Amino acid sequence: MLSKRSSTNVCTACSQAWVQRFSSPQTLGALQAKKSFTSQIRRPNSHHFHSNRSLTTPVTQRSYRVPIRKPSNEIKRTFASAAPATIDEDDAARSRKEALFSVVENIYHTENDIVQALQELDLVDSFPHLIYSEDLDLVDTVTAIVGHRNEADLTAKVTMIRQQFRDSLPENILSDEELQLYKTLYGEPLAMEEDAANTDDEPEPDQLFRGDGEGGWVEIEHPDANTAVEEARKLNLETALEFESNTEFEVDYGDMALEDRANSIAKMLGGEVIPSTDSEGDYEKDPDDSGPRTHPLTTEGKFTIGSKTLWLPHDSMTKPVSRMLSAYSNKHLTEAAHRLFGGPNLPYSTSTPPKNIPPTPIQLDAGQHIMSEIESHAFLAVLYPGIYASVLPVLVEVRKRLGSKWLRDLIAKEGGPRVLDAGGGGAGILAWREVLKAEWSLMSPDRPKGSPIPFGRSTVLTGSPALRQRASQLLENTTFLPRLPDYLHVRDESTTADERPPQQRKQFDVIIAPHTIWPISEDYHRKEHVENLWSLLNPDGGVLILLEKGHQRGFEAIAGAREMILERLIASPGSTEYENQTQSPDAERFVQKGKGMIIAPCTTHAKCPMYLTPGKSVARKDFCHFQQRYIRPPYLQRIRGAKDRNHEDAKFSYVAVQRGVDMRETHGIVQGQRATDAAFAGFEDVAVEGHVEGNTAGETTPFHPLSLPRLILPPLKRQGHSTLDLCTPAGKIERWTVPRSFSKQAYRDARKSAWGDLWALGAKSRSPRNIKLGFVDDQSGDKKYNRRVRKRSLADDAAEDEHQLGTSGAAGEGMEGDEEEDRGMDELREAMGRLDPYGSKQRISKKPEKKKKVPSWVRKMEVRKERKAKQTNDFEGFGDM
Repeated sequence: MLSKRSSTNVCTACSQAWVQRFSSPQTLGALQAKKSFTSQIRRPNSHHFHSNRSLTTPVTQRSYRVPIRKPSNEIKRTFASAAPATIDEDDAARSRKEALFSVVENIYHTENDIVQALQELDLVDSFPHLIYSEDLDLVDTVTAIVGHRNEADLTAKVTMIRQQFRDSLPENILSDEELQLYKTLYGEPLAMEEDAANTDDEPEPDQLFRGDGEGGWVEIEHPDANTAVEEARKLNLETALEFESNTEFEVDYGDMALEDRANSIAKMLGGEVIPSTDSEGDYEKDPDDSGPRTHPLTTEGKFTIGSKTLWLPHDSMTKPVSRMLSAYSNKHLTEAAHRLFGGPNLPYSTSTPPKNIPPTPIQLDAGQHIMSEIESHAFLAVLYPGIYASVLPVLVEVRKRLGSKWLRDLIAKEGGPRVLDAGGGGAGILAWREVLKAEWSLMSPDRPKGSPIPFGRSTVLTGSPALRQRASQLLENTTFLPRLPDYLHVRDESTTADERPPQQRKQFDVIIAPHTIWPISEDYHRKEHVENLWSLLNPDGGVLILLEKGHQRGFEAIAGAREMILERLIASPGSTEYENQTQSPDAERFVQKGKGMIIAPCTTHAKCPMYLTPGKSVARKDFCHFQQRYIRPPYLQRIRGAKDRNHEDAKFSYVAVQRGVDMRETHGIVQGQRATDAAFAGFEDVAVEGHVEGNTAGETTPFHPLSLPRLILPPLKRQGHSTLDLCTPAGKIERWTVPRSFSKQAYRDARKSAWGDLWALGAKSRSPRNIKLGFVDDQSGDKKYNRRVRKRSLADDAAEDEHQLGTSGAAGEGMEGDEEEDRGMDELREAMGRLDPYGSKQRISKKPEKKKKVPSWVRKMEVRKERKAKQTNDFEGFGDM
């Protein structure tokens, strides 16, 4: 058995010279040997990296000039030393044979090192001719000359031949030595009979007959098919040469369309010109197939990255992260991830936890200053895929709603776009760069491959040095901040105490802040965090993206931030200022709001219909969130211990807001009830350019994607109709029904619509949808502790009142006291029922005691005692008289 040596480490700096040395024509002169039909037979005990070498017996032997490794000292000594007199000729022959096979083994080792080095340098496709030993069959060639290396190889080949052909062997398939062993093990072989198909006479050629008019058939002579094809080729070639020599048929193909060029070439070769189905002529198109199956407005409103499943980028993310994770064992990394993120299913990561696990925000924060080495690896392995998969569709949706002009202007500006990742640890920047790559390829389709892409200036928040070091290996030309600057508590202008001009502030064109609001417990701290991010935005069109896990608590965090932005930062018609609640005498009472607009997912600036009451709700069933499916990388599969399913659905809630630009003013976007009614009527007759054809509601309402309702759930597909749950521009949740009778195009697109799409083709009927928002729990602090204290106080009050009523009842006499006691207990229980609906009174009130059954003899003894006592009293009274 040949042993495999470790691969050679190749320096990338000198790799080109190293490869050119082995790929020069002077070095490679190998010729491929002829193979017999037994080349598919495999030797069971051959080495794994050349296990596909065939056991071939070549007819002729040729000399090969192959670059091989310099023989080792042991091999040199074997060849150089002559056989001593004490060693016979057989031992010397075996030694020379072993040395020869060692040289072949050395050749295979050298090729294996070359292949591994090329794979490390990604140069296998560029130098395929360096892998040549597979075609040479050195082992089989040497075996045919000097015999097998040992008895095990000889037995292995004979066994394989036996398994392949059983008792019948082809002629000359075994050598004399192999045939002798075959006869010893299995007996005399049988000669293989020739196939019956080969012994039969050749079939008659194809014949062509025609009727003679009298009921018979007459054979018609026709040329052979192969002869006809050959004659046609010669004719076409002569015609083409004739047209090439004739100058009047010279055609300038540079200014011709592709179809015209094809027709011209067909005429030159004597072929038939087939008219195109797209050209105008006698061909009439089917009215149903006059355009694309999906309506253009439906395609424009899709919430998708282009495919339903997202593959993480291999070169920029999966491959370098895998290389970094190789420094730790899989067991230690898995244990650390399970400890940090709540177990094998990782419920405390970007994954959505099951209902039986209490909701918890992500346990690792990119801005935390203390993070160990293995915790930073767990951040990359567990959180990077989910953050990337949730941020990328949001960025694609923002680009769709703002248009390509917005992104191209950022690319064209001096220095490029300025982007801040304020919570993703660098995963948000990777997603942003993927969007830039796609846009740059559209802007420069003819750019050379490998040309630089203007990524601009990227900034990432990384509090710990461990995470910063690893993120820097994934992101080039990136600035890393240990903390966010706090501009809320910094003066905006010079004051009497400090006349120096204020420090210049950092401003960003795009801020991506995933999973930064939910971990903040206090509501006023959340508002300060959002206001601080808003102050970092470019006031001339900066975009802020807030994102949380697709859970009830994550949605409430995003909805609370959205409500604060609408109340204090963005001006809307009828709400251009807000009242300042601070007690500072110098502060103005009313503060003016700035320009801005919500880009996605909302198409309304009214109050969120799923967040009518601020605060943490109990028993909430409906909330606004979306999802994106992605393929887990191999290292995340190992951490989760998944054996079958390699994909995951990243669920998230988000809001994207633009500062300083209000497209409701610049583009005439209409929202509210008017936009809802226009969308219900449908924009199916709106052309791609945006004008209206026909009598629709769009004649009075201009069309824009930000005036359309959005699907908040997957469509319900029923027999003959589809039902869509939509969040309308009027700020309401409605259910629209699109039957087949309404519109064939709308019915088809409704069944093909997806969760998160904008709907533009209207519906036949609509109704309000009942949503379950739960109720807000106003109690703060530890709810279990408060519940125990409340129940204990109720029990103490009830016991004290019962004691007082019992004392007053014992002091009274007759039935009147008992009735008052019962009436007091009933009033107490009713009061407790109003105060404690959970049924604490059942544990406080005592059940009526069962009366014990007194035996008859006990009652008789008591009667006798009473009678005797009465007689004694009567006798004592008679004596006194």
